[in-house]
Amino acid sequence: MAKIKKRRLKWSASESAQVVGYKLYWSEGGEVNYDSRCVTLGNITEIVLPDDVDAFVPGGGPVVFGITALDEVGNESDMITLVAPCQFNVPTAPDDFYLQKLDDFGITANQDENVDYYLTSLQDDKSGEVEPVRMIKAVKSNGRGQNDRSDADFDTVAKKKRVGGKG
Repeated sequence: MAKIKKRRLKWSASESAQVVGYKLYWSEGGEVNYDSRCVTLGNITEIVLPDDVDAFVPGGGPVVFGITALDEVGNESDMITLVAPCQFNVPTAPDDFYLQKLDDFGITANQDENVDYYLTSLQDDKSGEVEPVRMIKAVKSNGRGQNDRSDADFDTVAKKKRVGGKG
């Protein structure tokens, strides 16, 4: 889900005593009128878009807003309009995001154990599979050229399909 910058719409209250609420109209790419998409609001004088109006789902074009006052029997005032100088559209997401396995090593101070990383080389491996690699903390030698880890600690996990779950 994309992230849209919020906008506050504000207007001055109607001076008529019989007003019980307002009606917000909007149109993308054209003029706003009484046949445009709309929502009835309570007796408020500001809203935050898109949060306060579930029906407001912008399509990406320029938006024209209109607001009317409503009385207790449903009569509406003349409409005042606003051409919004803002964008309610989002840019296209980036593409081809992946982690590539390299032959070089880097030095790190990361001491986390048991963290799974999925590495693949798109240039060398056309199978669409990835190999889970378990990163383990280095252990010191016991002095006889051996370490305190068993060979089972260094076993690799069989390859799994990229869309599959963890093994």
